[in-house]
Amino acid sequence: MSSRTKFLTALGLVLVALLAWKLGVDWARAIRAERGEVAVTGFRSAHFGDTEDQVRAAIARDFPGTDIQSSESPVEKTKLLVIRVKDILPDSGNAQAIYVLGYKSKTLMQVNIFWGTQLTPGLTPRQLGITAAVLQAHFAAQDFVPSTITRDKKLPTGAVLVFAGKDSAGHLVRLLYQEAAAGSDQPHIGQAAEIAALRLSYIQDPKNPDIFKVEDGKF
Repeated sequence: MSSRTKFLTALGLVLVALLAWKLGVDWARAIRAERGEVAVTGFRSAHFGDTEDQVRAAIARDFPGTDIQSSESPVEKTKLLVIRVKDILPDSGNAQAIYVLGYKSKTLMQVNIFWGTQLTPGLTPRQLGITAAVLQAHFAAQDFVPSTITRDKKLPTGAVLVFAGKDSAGHLVRLLYQEAAAGSDQPHIGQAAEIAALRLSYIQDPKNPDIFKVEDGKF
């Protein structure tokens, strides 16, 4: 067998394997949909496992004309595609969406969406709380694995875990609200303005994220 024939044979096997994997993923999604189970696959048109080009194309479909900023996490060594969008939810103000590409895979592994008083001047913590409540009601109505669901849990950091839940594949949705400092919406002269933030995350593998880690025994 010539080297060219061997190459074509190997290429054919790879393509068959990729096709089988894609069909398996689609089949699993279809089964979950038929059963009424929630499937956390990413955010809107961007799906876990998408390449950077695919994520950029998904952003262009979901938010036409939006500028995409690219950067790298200095600690986790993941690539970040960052956009800013107004009113993803009605009257929710500006949101920053960060699409995270894995350190090794270079494919989509997480999407974080932020709202906050720092992103939208004049936005009050109360308005942010309304957005949190709307999202919590939306997720609570879906069929996440019951044993994985958490609601309204106060964390040691002072943040509130508004909602968390996993699908049957272990993909996680997490909604965190960082409470503002006590006081009025309008600070007195010389006082720092209140800061409140809401973060919604869609996470492919919360137990084993594809980030840079120092290998054991290296240091």
